[in-house]
Amino acid sequence: MLSLDEFATAPRKQRAVVETPAAGDADHASEARDVLEPGPEEPRERREASSGASKALRQMKRARMKGASHFVNVNLDRDTKRRLKLAAFNTDTSMQVIMEKAIRQYLDTNGF
Repeated sequence: MLSLDEFATAPRKQRAVVETPAAGDADHASEARDVLEPGPEEPRERREASSGASKALRQMKRARMKGASHFVNVNLDRDTKRRLKLAAFNTDTSMQVIMEKAIRQYLDTNGF
């Protein structure tokens, strides 16, 4: 049986130590406390700012996507993906173009 000493292990990472100012420096001590211990108002302000930023980002994405392409993910089995990749290579087109044409053909054939 092997003992723990026989296993090679990497040394642990040292964690960053936050040094606090000297006890005589009251201004710096209060600043350090403010940095280390956020007040009760900060999380709410951060949430509001984060919420506003994410809402603005969603609106910007929607505006950019008007008239643009929309994406669909398709799970393919390994053999079908291989055949699609081979067809794209042999016809010198992308797999996306082949998928788009196939979907259009299917929709047109079935009257959608």
